[in-house]
Amino acid sequence: MSSWLFRPAARFQGLPAHGFGAFEVRDREERRQAIVEAFHPGLKLLGEDLLERLGDPALHAHLPRLDWPKGYQPFCTWLALSRQAHGYQGHAQLNVGVHRDHVGLRLGWDASADLFGRFEFLCRHGHLGDAMADLAEAEAFVFRVYAAAPWPEGSRLVFASPSDWRGAFDEVRRRGVWFELGIRLELPADLERVTRPDLGEEAGRVFTALLPLHARITGAVGEGA
Repeated sequence: MSSWLFRPAARFQGLPAHGFGAFEVRDREERRQAIVEAFHPGLKLLGEDLLERLGDPALHAHLPRLDWPKGYQPFCTWLALSRQAHGYQGHAQLNVGVHRDHVGLRLGWDASADLFGRFEFLCRHGHLGDAMADLAEAEAFVFRVYAAAPWPEGSRLVFASPSDWRGAFDEVRRRGVWFELGIRLELPADLERVTRPDLGEEAGRVFTALLPLHARITGAVGEGA
């Protein structure tokens, strides 16, 4: 009998609608504390649910402190699932990103990471790019690139395409700081979707689809735990 029948009931109940006001707090430290208090308890539960659902013992769940590097202006927060127990920021991750204007469910990567260049090389000259394109088509995912922007924006979407992964890497070279493949829920239009337990189901669906690609990338790039 499938172990799915014995999976514990989901604990995550959705993101708090009132919490998004935390991104508007002007004082940096007060904003950091407000973001952490509003979103991290729920994201912790979501991480536990997703680890149970995905069933990959190599994955670790991470939440940020939002106080590094020195002078950092918190403008978002996230839950990251990674094969790294430490130093996950430098590697590919399954990421739930919570921003003032959207929530992203994606496979994402900090484009400044040392291994990102090898990832790009293997996409352009190996088969990883084609694998990403096939998954994007099958799941209606979108390639996106973000550039840095001053607070309160923090990051700005500068590229989006359902298929042009090469163009995404070109945009990273021009000005991008974050590369991703997945879905983006817009706020306030999708506020009801992200504040209900159904967000956990959607994250589970997206990450289940992305998990084989994530495993393939981490194996090819050589970033195992």
